[in-house]
Amino acid sequence: MKKRYLAFLVVVLTACGTLFGHSVYAASPVSVEQTSIQIDSYEFGPAISKIVLKLDQKVTPAVVHSQTSVTTAGVTRQVTNSYVSDATGHVVYLEDSQYVTLELAVSYNPSETTQNAQPFTFDLNLWRNVWVSSYQVDVTDLSVVAEGDSESQMVASSQDALPNKIVPVLDTFSEKGSVANLQYAAYQAPDSGQSRPLIVWLHGVGEVGTDISMPLLSNEVVALTQDQVQSHFSTFGTQTGADVLVLQSPQAWSASSASSVKAAIDSYLANHPSVDSDRIYLVGASNGAGMVLNMGVTYPNYFAALVPIASGYSYQNTSTEGQESYSLDATTAAALKDQPMWMIHARTDTTYPVDTTILPFYKALLQSGASNKWLSYFETVTGSDFGVEYNGHWSWIYFFNGQVTGVQNTDNAKNSEGLYGMVATDATHGGDAQASSHGMNFSNIFDWMSAQSLTSRAQ
Repeated sequence: MKKRYLAFLVVVLTACGTLFGHSVYAASPVSVEQTSIQIDSYEFGPAISKIVLKLDQKVTPAVVHSQTSVTTAGVTRQVTNSYVSDATGHVVYLEDSQYVTLELAVSYNPSETTQNAQPFTFDLNLWRNVWVSSYQVDVTDLSVVAEGDSESQMVASSQDALPNKIVPVLDTFSEKGSVANLQYAAYQAPDSGQSRPLIVWLHGVGEVGTDISMPLLSNEVVALTQDQVQSHFSTFGTQTGADVLVLQSPQAWSASSASSVKAAIDSYLANHPSVDSDRIYLVGASNGAGMVLNMGVTYPNYFAALVPIASGYSYQNTSTEGQESYSLDATTAAALKDQPMWMIHARTDTTYPVDTTILPFYKALLQSGASNKWLSYFETVTGSDFGVEYNGHWSWIYFFNGQVTGVQNTDNAKNSEGLYGMVATDATHGGDAQASSHGMNFSNIFDWMSAQSLTSRAQ
């Protein structure tokens, strides 16, 4: 009788889930229902910084990754942190959750780009960036403790995570749409009731298409929305910051795109009356930089400043019977003469070699009598995130990193024979002189941009 009573008591306590304060049942194995990837933008482009695992049951905060192995797109990744989270990868403190986030170390290998496990690939047939067809994420030996249990267990999974993308950059640019056959995304600076300037970004040929995430991720455009840049833009009163408008073309930018670009900007101004039409700054890289120049020539009294980066500079004749020539066509010279312009280029750019693009163009521009024209000329393109040397065409990295500070001496560039006098230098971030306008010197391109306006140009 006593034995049957004790057996009954064990059954009851087991059903209640406890016996002398300890778990007496085996939790069902925890499995991964879905894997998500968080894509962040870096100076070299997009990379996977986190994976978020949706489990089939809640687990406690006792997540341990000391033995965990993770590969993304076949590349082994270092796990730097792990925690229970919400579905978007934000940590959940002191609570059980169905989601676990693993933070991954991000690096970049310019020599073996396949080792960077990026979610984009460059399609040589389309000549543009496209999403990879799949993005496999493998996880082994992640230690978790199921809710209500006290024993840890190991979780493993192997899934294509591409359909489940978490892209914070897309949330930063909260307004998206299409106008005049262009896609657009926009960031609005906090509104204090004062007028705000507008920065317009034009992408390179690799970001052509109808997926606005391409121009938002391929370059670190999101840097324009962050305090490192925003703090340089201010107006009278309490307003600080600038709106940022990113445009995307379905084909490479060309002269025929000019009316669409202007229509898109005009539409944004009409829908955002607090934006100051006197302070529109047009910035672009590569093919987009060529479009910046095209817009400046087509609409010479519309933009407060032009910033072409790594452009081809097609408005020039570089040789005459084998001799160097620095002439600009009359229309270009007249249109650009009074427009504030700050150009950025690197000596190692093989896409647009400097000796046949920026150097003769800049010299011709200065010799035509143009003023408030500046060139930051770098030896290489070396990043600040990882200290690696990138493709020499990527000089926009310096712009987004806030490293464009020095400029070439205009007297040297204008008066010296040939192209001498323009010495590429990384150490001075583009040159040992300072940009100036209206009696002020500037040691940062964003301060210079903020000081330019159509009104001040007319004075």
